[in-house]
Amino acid sequence: MRLIKISFAFAIVGLVGTGNAFAQAQVPTPVDQTSFNYDSYYATEAVAQPREDEGPLGPSGPPVDVMDNDYSGEDGRYAPMPGLNWGVDCGCSEELDCGPMSTLQCCENCWGLNYGGWLSGGFTANNWGNTTMLGNSQLPLNNDPHLNLNQAWVWFEREADNGGCGYDWGYHVDVMAGVDGPDTQAFGGPGWDSTWQWGNGGYGAAIPQAYLSVAYDDFTVILGHFYTIMGYEVIPAPYNFFYSHAYTFAYGEPFTHTGFLAEWSYSDQLTLYAGWTDGWDEGFQFGANHSSTYLGGVNWNSADERTSVTWTCNTGDWGKGANIHPNQTTGPTTMSEGRIYAQSFVVQQQIASNWTYVFQTDYGYNTTQDTTPAAPGNPNPEDTQWYGVNNYLFYNFNCCWAAGIRAEWFSDPNAARVDRAGLNGANRFADRANYYEITAGANWRPNNNFRLRPEVRYDWASGMTQGTGQRFDPSGGAYDHADLWTFGIDAIWMF
Repeated sequence: MRLIKISFAFAIVGLVGTGNAFAQAQVPTPVDQTSFNYDSYYATEAVAQPREDEGPLGPSGPPVDVMDNDYSGEDGRYAPMPGLNWGVDCGCSEELDCGPMSTLQCCENCWGLNYGGWLSGGFTANNWGNTTMLGNSQLPLNNDPHLNLNQAWVWFEREADNGGCGYDWGYHVDVMAGVDGPDTQAFGGPGWDSTWQWGNGGYGAAIPQAYLSVAYDDFTVILGHFYTIMGYEVIPAPYNFFYSHAYTFAYGEPFTHTGFLAEWSYSDQLTLYAGWTDGWDEGFQFGANHSSTYLGGVNWNSADERTSVTWTCNTGDWGKGANIHPNQTTGPTTMSEGRIYAQSFVVQQQIASNWTYVFQTDYGYNTTQDTTPAAPGNPNPEDTQWYGVNNYLFYNFNCCWAAGIRAEWFSDPNAARVDRAGLNGANRFADRANYYEITAGANWRPNNNFRLRPEVRYDWASGMTQGTGQRFDPSGGAYDHADLWTFGIDAIWMF
């Protein structure tokens, strides 16, 4: 109930602010679609440009590259300037001949190859003092309460840029290592990156993207291994406001796909997506899990570029569910196959000058072929579903500082998705629960390369089976508490 009230409050703020945004708009400030940043990590055209009386507004509200903005100090306004500026009143107006930030690559080369990367690391401590590797369960990704290197990331690409006419080709490869590696790896069998783990499984490496791209007029097709277009949050650390992740992102959506995806820029405001994928989070073992799914969606931007609406879906034969998630199937037929329908709906709204509101709702439904009879009083194990609602509200103080809050409800009524520590074992119906979290955080970006992300998060769960409300603080083969406070902070250095 508390989350529902918060969600409605955020929605009302968004609707009221929308009218003010249109009334006050002088020069439109575009909203960036965070989920569609697989083309280029530092594409300047994807960065929102500021109005004269406000700081830069970027992907999902956090501070963005502060290039092309100088603080005059006289009337408090921002004026365009070439080269590199280290922030709002952030020191010098030193210019670089090549590139908007300090990077490994300063100038273009004859092959059209671009490259770069980042290092990100931090820690998340919980109020129960649990320092086991999964002490922060059920938190996604940063569940280990120790100082960790999350992502050591390098990317290479040749962008398929035909200028909207004619033909061009390109490619993109990401290679990463860190504690996020095991969660980012492709599942479904050895042979790709699913076995690159060390340090008792805490650290690992992954190739989250490796694809070819072809552009012809208004069409672009990518072929290979690539990020999903579903949802709002993403794997690359620089493109998320918060250090921690939402339940919906980690438990309700795929991270990557293997297959092909076509993008059609129907107009300046409407883009369509359609393609085929080999299920969820799988590498290049085509047919190994007997999965075959459709991936598609539509993105619409308002003419003033302050509103963005995205709907995406993934449906078809999901393949062997046990290879995708251990709780997804039950009984002796642990390799049962089934069908999946999952969708995500995301609305991003620029409000007034420095506010950004994001609403997301997801739904997933899996019909398995498991014929194991349902246990008395438990839901039918043949069908599972999950769904949730996320709200984000961000405020940019200037191009160096931003604050944000995330409120989420994620429901796992069939105990199919969430059990990070796996303590309930065969009694998976003890995992049936509603999960809630509220996260408040800030972003500090003193220059183009560095970002610091502190946050405070509160999680709680309500079990759907009597006596199963305790879903946090795993120890002694059981969960000991029904809620969890965490404090997290990480730093990102892009190069």
